[in-house]
Amino acid sequence: MTNRDSYINKTLRFLSRVKWKSLFLGFILVFGILGFVTLASNLGFWIVYQNSIHTNNPSEIPEAEVAIVPGAAVYGKIPSPILMDRLVCGLDLYKQGKVKKILLSGDNGKSDYNELRPMLEYMLSHEVRPEDIFVDHAGFRTLDTLIRAKEVFLVKKAIFVSQSFFLPRAIYLGKELELELYGYECNLRTYKKETFYLFREFSARMLAWWDIQWDTPPKYLGEPYPIEGSGISTWKGSIPVSIPK
Repeated sequence: MTNRDSYINKTLRFLSRVKWKSLFLGFILVFGILGFVTLASNLGFWIVYQNSIHTNNPSEIPEAEVAIVPGAAVYGKIPSPILMDRLVCGLDLYKQGKVKKILLSGDNGKSDYNELRPMLEYMLSHEVRPEDIFVDHAGFRTLDTLIRAKEVFLVKKAIFVSQSFFLPRAIYLGKELELELYGYECNLRTYKKETFYLFREFSARMLAWWDIQWDTPPKYLGEPYPIEGSGISTWKGSIPVSIPK
């Protein structure tokens, strides 16, 4: 091998090392920026939440038009523990006169999966007046639920019923959507996947921030249906329950 060939090989090896170092440092820089943005945005969510009205004591919550009870997993027709606690707390607000209406919002987008029927049946079985129950079949995400609450049901002031680890995102979205929203923390037990939910909320909050920046619309909107009237016609045929006499 000539001196020229040796020099070229050394140069190529040096450039190769520089290339991989640059890529490595580039990846570190990108992940560092993403990590900083994630932490900063999550801190922003907590600041908004701490400055909001939220409590686990219904007597401390101001009165509002409606309690928004978002859906969660159901197993056949049985609500998951998270959903059951939301229903219990939503009912408590209604019984104590904190709200006059209950808006049940969940996923009913598949023929074999229906969060809303057991939610509605629970409220009816606990003597909530049928006309006071509104059903939103297109509450696929918290963003959808809140946009539709404002634009379809014309809600101005509401109590959002959920667990404390989900509420900062809902309250942030409510603030950005100019919807007066109070948080009712319904942690009635220790949940099996609570740690998982806490970590998942980091990415969910980033997505919520992104949705607000880009004005992400809900999957479905629809014609206005004011919350002041009767909610019976919002049940539709997809929830074939009879009204108690």
